[in-house]
Amino acid sequence: RNIPDVNHLIENRRMREFIRVNEALQDKSIAQIADQIVDIGAQIVPVFGPSCSGKTTFAHRLAVHLQVLGKHPQVISLDNFYLPRSRVPLGSDGKPDLENVNALDVPLMRSCIERLLSGQEVRLPKFNFAKAERTMSDPPIRLDAHGPLILEGIHALNDQITAQLPEQLVFGIYVSALHCVNLDNHNRIRTTDVRLLRRIVRDAAYRGMDAAHTISMWPSVRAGEERWIFPNQEKADVMFNTSLQYELPVLKTIGWDLLSAIPESAPTYLVAHRILKFLQYFLPASDEMIQEIPPQSILREFIGGSTFRH
Repeated sequence: RNIPDVNHLIENRRMREFIRVNEALQDKSIAQIADQIVDIGAQIVPVFGPSCSGKTTFAHRLAVHLQVLGKHPQVISLDNFYLPRSRVPLGSDGKPDLENVNALDVPLMRSCIERLLSGQEVRLPKFNFAKAERTMSDPPIRLDAHGPLILEGIHALNDQITAQLPEQLVFGIYVSALHCVNLDNHNRIRTTDVRLLRRIVRDAAYRGMDAAHTISMWPSVRAGEERWIFPNQEKADVMFNTSLQYELPVLKTIGWDLLSAIPESAPTYLVAHRILKFLQYFLPASDEMIQEIPPQSILREFIGGSTFRH
């Protein structure tokens, strides 16, 4: 329930078992969602939620469980439909608004979805975030009659994308990271801070961004969530919590130096200091603990070593 509980597990060398239990519980829940999708015969499964909620890994793990049930799903990441930076709409600050649904090539996306649902072979785009450019993926894909098509991205249940799809064939899943470990019995750790920490670690590993840059973008990300994501959560058929009770010692071990590198004079220092303040109470994760995290874990999406990253 709180930091002393987590530290007690680390001190008594029980964290490896606790990691296995956390992962097994999530796997059981994903299997139950797959059962629901098959039971109702859904053909389109939008997986959406706020930044760093673990949508990508969840979508691929869901696909595995659907395969267990005899389905042949295809996962499409909507992030690959980002427009070149020169065509992205600008926000009120005059900078590209990457949270806006119109930052995606919606017409191309809808065309690809419609052609896949009709049984056609489709080549999908691939977006390189480090270079901010889009290419076409190879080889093309086709959706088997046993589907379904899993759409993964923050806008996956936006009306601009799904309004033309048959409602009875759509099963929406809202994915969020609602952190459940508190500082103590009276003080919470902010869920948004945990998501930001996930993003800092991920951006450093995969997008070549330092912690200061990620933190500076966070207000825009949060504003985009309020406008584009949270209003759609009530349309979801089910909600899945991706938070793992063991993740903060792991994120501390990787993210501490990234946050500590921000100088006191930087505009992003206060946010970094706030996160470091609660992280200091966690014991660090040992190499043994980190090695116990399976390659299909949602946490691997952020710390590296995910079996679902190509």
